Amino acid sequence: MHIPLRRALACAATAALAVGGVVVSTAHATNTVAYAGSAATAPAKQLVDDFNGDGYRDVVLNLRLRSTSSLNKSGAVMVLNGSASGLSSTNRKLITEATSGVPGTAESTDWFGTATTTGDFDGDGYADLAVSAPGEDYVSGGTSWTDVGRVTLIWGGPEGLTRHGGAYVALGTPSVQGRLAGMDLASGDFDGDGKQDLAVADGRGGKAGTVLLGPFTRTGTPAAGRPMGVDTGAPFTYTQLAAGDITGDGVSDLLVSYATRVLGSTGKIHVLRGGAAGPTDAGHLKDAIGNPLIHREGEPLAIADVDRDGRGDTIVPEPFANGYKGRFTVVHGGTNGQDPARKPVSFDQDTPGVPDTNSDSGTDHFGGQVAVGDVNGDGYADVIATSRAENHSDLTNPGKITVLRGGPGGLTGSGSTAFTQNTSGVPGVAIAEGAFGEGAKAVDTNGDGRAEALIGVLGTTAAGVGSHDGGLWVLPGSATGTTATGSRAFAPAALGLPDSSGLRVGSWFNR
Repeated sequence: MHIPLRRALACAATAALAVGGVVVSTAHATNTVAYAGSAATAPAKQLVDDFNGDGYRDVVLNLRLRSTSSLNKSGAVMVLNGSASGLSSTNRKLITEATSGVPGTAESTDWFGTATTTGDFDGDGYADLAVSAPGEDYVSGGTSWTDVGRVTLIWGGPEGLTRHGGAYVALGTPSVQGRLAGMDLASGDFDGDGKQDLAVADGRGGKAGTVLLGPFTRTGTPAAGRPMGVDTGAPFTYTQLAAGDITGDGVSDLLVSYATRVLGSTGKIHVLRGGAAGPTDAGHLKDAIGNPLIHREGEPLAIADVDRDGRGDTIVPEPFANGYKGRFTVVHGGTNGQDPARKPVSFDQDTPGVPDTNSDSGTDHFGGQVAVGDVNGDGYADVIATSRAENHSDLTNPGKITVLRGGPGGLTGSGSTAFTQNTSGVPGVAIAEGAFGEGAKAVDTNGDGRAEALIGVLGTTAAGVGSHDGGLWVLPGSATGTTATGSRAFAPAALGLPDSSGLRVGSWFNR
């Protein structure tokens, strides 16, 4: 299959369950593998993204562009396990559709790893991994559907992923050719029964997608399923999802936005409120003057409680605003999805306290990616906003990230900090078109209660600029927030991946 290769398909953005203790709020083939210790009890400390039950959060790099000598863009994911010392280049696992324990067969343009999300989908106490492949074909009863898409569940357990088997999610008979199921994924407890559910976005067919209610059997069959109920009204859409409790009732809600392949097209952000029957459409988010808040295509939404009022706030990236200088908007959560008493607040580089301004040359794309997590351990979610096209040091587009703090009054520019590859302590050196901030995620992988900033870099060396091989930079959290001290960098070669292969390592992460 072919999907336009552009950042607008990014699914990397941020999980909305818990980071650093802050709410951020027809059968298919199965492949079950026996493993030692299969009767092991569930881990005492259960985390939504801890695949092996060791008490540390794990991270998934989405590598949908990975190719081999015979398979073009068949795709892959790489799992980096957390530990007391955080992430390392050795504690990793590359997973493809050719990996033992994973169902299916790797084929060209499957785009396996387009989107990933985590959760204990089978209820055994270990986090599992859902991986989408929108380019998968489907054959049933002698009928073939092209590019219908599939989602694979890979079961976690004491030995991590793949040793415990996997299964295709039962998505039912395709309704259209080229459905592109799995354009995005999100997980949460959307019906409030304590079981993990899965939302699957479609790219074609005029419908936003499906919500599958858990628990899932080991054959990939959910307890129930229902359409999202959002009509896109277009033959092709970039459908984006985000999950988190924005109403404060203890049940996960689902945000759905979509746009067509036309650059600059717009779409509303639908609020699907969680409830006993699953999420139902409760309207859409509005801007400061009451008009529909428009979400430009391709930049994932994020949900986090930045003021600790018990309701998740929606972070809406707007990198094309302000003449492409960029901004992002915070919509405060309320009992019906949005607090009508609090106007949305926008942040850009002219916001007091935010380093830099909008007065320099170039198109910064501030807020092009947003990641949420508590980077200083104070109990409030903070926001990492990327500026992948920021110019500095007489270079074009070397990139920058900015960390803004949450607090009792909500998010503020006061005390914000900015980092580039020329910041003292940050590995490497800024280069033209390096795009430091191509991707971002905030997650506490070492269990110290403070989220690290995981930053994707598009070009790590002058030779890598044109190839877009990518790289992953990790900036620790501290009592004073994100810090360059102790930061590390992982180029593709350090992760056992080939250089100069267009992998875009660090561009997309699990939700």
